[in-house]
Amino acid sequence: LTGGFESGQIRDDRIVGGVKASDFDRFALSTAATYKGEDNGLTARLRGEFRRERSSDGSRDADTWAGGVKVGWMPDEALTLQASADVLFADAKGASTLRNGEYAEASLAAAYRPVDNDRLNVLFKYTFLHDIPGASQVNAAGDLNGPGQQSHILSADANYDINRWLTLGGKYGMRLGRSLDRTTGAWSRADAHLGILRADVHVVKKWDLLAEARVLYLPGSKTADYGFLAGAYRHMGDNFKLGVGYNFGRFTDDLRDITLNDQGVFLNAVGKF
Repeated sequence: LTGGFESGQIRDDRIVGGVKASDFDRFALSTAATYKGEDNGLTARLRGEFRRERSSDGSRDADTWAGGVKVGWMPDEALTLQASADVLFADAKGASTLRNGEYAEASLAAAYRPVDNDRLNVLFKYTFLHDIPGASQVNAAGDLNGPGQQSHILSADANYDINRWLTLGGKYGMRLGRSLDRTTGAWSRADAHLGILRADVHVVKKWDLLAEARVLYLPGSKTADYGFLAGAYRHMGDNFKLGVGYNFGRFTDDLRDITLNDQGVFLNAVGKF
């Protein structure tokens, strides 16, 4: 069990529009609880925070509530189940309403990784996302001016080791949701279907090559985008590898991102246990 308390003043010396930004007082409380079962394969974490900020001119007044819970369970060595939820609500006052926002994300996931024959690995996941950022906040994809959304996302991912040097995999994902234009406040459908075929080639002892063929179908516009991704990974020890590559398509495999601006170089770090 842990807890924290903060009370202090933030002094802001910036000049905005010819006027000094106001200083403000902050009061915050936080708490967390963690559980790890030694015999039942159950782990859990719960955390919460309340933050209150007040300034003399009211321009920095805001109340923020945040919390999260994560539960994992391994009924046996081959199966892992996980549930998690994170929420954050910001209620800003006066001129600081640009920092108003609502964020909630919850997920259920199951991973099947048989210990006695680990050639097959399967992951299923469901995610609910409610992401309504304020005008000066980023959305779930990290974009300042990107759209908000409310979405239900389902995905299934599987890999199979053909032999010691070749692994084939695939992914199917589906998003049922709607998108919020943060300029006009208008909602529109944002359904999508994602398909991926993947090949991992173990070239030499410490190097892997990755290639993916991708397609993203958008029912609303009845259009399909095709993409290709390639990368090279270097193993660093038994539990970590670092890769660099290029995404030739416009879209990502993360269906929470509803923009088509992801073409380019990527850097990816993978930890395995």
